[in-house]
Amino acid sequence: MFLYGQEDLVIVNTPDSLGLDSLWFQNEHNSFSLADESILLGYSLFEKSSQTNFGVPIIGWYWKSNQSTDLRIGDRILGFGIQFSRFSNRGSYQQDYPHTQIIYSQTYSEGQRLNFAHSRKYKYGSVKLDYDRLVSLGYLTHEKNKYTKFSIQGVFKHPEIPYESQIRLQTFKNESQWNGGMSDDSLFLAGTETNWEILPVNWSSLESTVKHIGLDWRHSYTFNDATKLSYEINLSQDSLFYEGLQDNSLFYPLRLDSATTFQRAFSDVKNTLKLNQRITEDKNMVLGARQQTFKYNASAINKWTAFASLKSRYYKNELYFEYGKADLETYTLLANYTQGFNIKGVSNKIKFAYHRTNPNWMQTNGSILNQANNFICVLEQGNSIVDQFIEWDSYINENLQFNTSYHSIDGFNYFNEQGLSMISEERVDVFQARIHHHLNVNKWHWNGSAAFQNSSSDNLPLANFLLNQKVYWQGNLFKEATETQIGIRVLYRFSHPGMTYAPLLGGFYVNPNSKTQESLRLDLFANFKIKTVKVYLAYEHLNSLWQGEKYILKPYPMAKPTFRLSLIWNFYD
Repeated sequence: MFLYGQEDLVIVNTPDSLGLDSLWFQNEHNSFSLADESILLGYSLFEKSSQTNFGVPIIGWYWKSNQSTDLRIGDRILGFGIQFSRFSNRGSYQQDYPHTQIIYSQTYSEGQRLNFAHSRKYKYGSVKLDYDRLVSLGYLTHEKNKYTKFSIQGVFKHPEIPYESQIRLQTFKNESQWNGGMSDDSLFLAGTETNWEILPVNWSSLESTVKHIGLDWRHSYTFNDATKLSYEINLSQDSLFYEGLQDNSLFYPLRLDSATTFQRAFSDVKNTLKLNQRITEDKNMVLGARQQTFKYNASAINKWTAFASLKSRYYKNELYFEYGKADLETYTLLANYTQGFNIKGVSNKIKFAYHRTNPNWMQTNGSILNQANNFICVLEQGNSIVDQFIEWDSYINENLQFNTSYHSIDGFNYFNEQGLSMISEERVDVFQARIHHHLNVNKWHWNGSAAFQNSSSDNLPLANFLLNQKVYWQGNLFKEATETQIGIRVLYRFSHPGMTYAPLLGGFYVNPNSKTQESLRLDLFANFKIKTVKVYLAYEHLNSLWQGEKYILKPYPMAKPTFRLSLIWNFYD
């Protein structure tokens, strides 16, 4: 199970004429990239994945503040495939270059994914369409998974008026049939009801439908070179339905006798006003305010937030402050100080932070039901999570980076073995360290990441050691007409203390019965680049041929040995 909560320190050197250098833009998209793996698989091999049959269930860090004082839904199914960060997902694009991209990827079992994106520049702006479709059978938590995403994004600019308008409409629909990672139907018979508490999985024939629609609209006006004012409105509606339940369906750790459907429905409205002011050539200041209305069923919560930052390029530091106040006398607070410095040519960034946030909505209310079988909201006064942490990132060069962090967490909120939302009475300390390296000799490359992490509490179970390594040869074949990578990938995860996914809770609960031994996955791969086409071939989890079945997290087995074909095809016009 891949867990990692740090930010990556990424420094990219780009030419000053990027806005004019279309050749640089094309070369960037046509080159092999580490980001291609995440795009094609739908998740990062090292850090996390979506809770789907792509291969790895996600276990997030419930105490993470998500860098925001916004009210959050927090449900992992609702969150799948939906980027809530406004205008910052893969749908962002270079306005100056017409570009079309086709992505095709096989899934793990009799399925495929197709993504089509097209951006076009016009006289007064640009437009981008993005369509993503997946249909797949699966070996893991889903028996069948199908989703469709569509977004249209436009930018309007006038050459003589310093006003810019960006708008994006995004829709998402997911339909899944769940098997809980198990295929033995005998575990789900009504006759097992007497011992249902000890079964590893206790639901059958579960079907879920997720729907999301969102509208983001940002307006900005530049008064002069030093002053810019922007206003943004974000509207979204989300719904999730559990259907196809039988009268005796069992959902450990909760029992849903005589229930056939469950539903969740949310709407969210945010208004944000932000002023960007350059004080001097060196210092820049941002002031802003945000109002949010978060609705669920017939209830609503209003929250008001103020934020400010002061940044200096010369001193390489930034001070950030954010305060939020909700209706129910709850407040949130973020205070960060970031300092950059160089030591003998090594670029460093250190961050000191204090984050006081509330648990996400689902974490607080996941196990509370009313008589109508709908979720109700309970927000307790003082039920907050305080995370005090320090992060240190060192960028030696483009081939070697170090990331280290230490978190001290009070009021950690988690689901216990009975599936009840609990507050940890003890302080939780978490330490993480990661190295990312890329070494090459002639045409041979050794690229990858390794991480160590430790938690002081059993309520936040972590795998201590994670490894993602690749050794490959890269060069040209066929009279230097085809750039090629041929090699092996190694994924390793140390033993995990144990958690189990509960669809009803929309998250994981602590479960030592699901303790999982260390896991190893070996993949053979060959990547080819032919002009503007990148082809990715892989035979994954080949070590299962002699090691047998392995688990990412019990009872979710790793996918069987699978041959996968994927490609990314770029067009420029």
